Amino acid sequence: MKIKSILVGLFILLLSSQAYAHSLFMSLTDIDENTIEVEGMYSTGEMAVKTPVKIYRTKDNSLLWQGETDELGTCIFVRPAEPYEVELDAGPGHQVREDGI
Repeated sequence: MKIKSILVGLFILLLSSQAYAHSLFMSLTDIDENTIEVEGMYSTGEMAVKTPVKIYRTKDNSLLWQGETDELGTCIFVRPAEPYEVELDAGPGHQVREDGI
């Protein structure tokens, strides 16, 4: 009976950990004609600090540029002269990719 109670408790604990999962969000802001700012934030309100940012060519998915967000969860890059996508990757289950602006 004691083992059954422990297993039920562990099961409930595992289910509750899923309720605290958070999502990654990204916003792109056109700062000026040639500059774009990426901001990453989790659904908890925590900023996505030191998170890899990659810029891909839409045409063939080749990597154009890579960097990372700063201590404030932001990253600035020069707008590519062709269609592109921006990816923010904080690890498994925490990736977001959007068309560039």
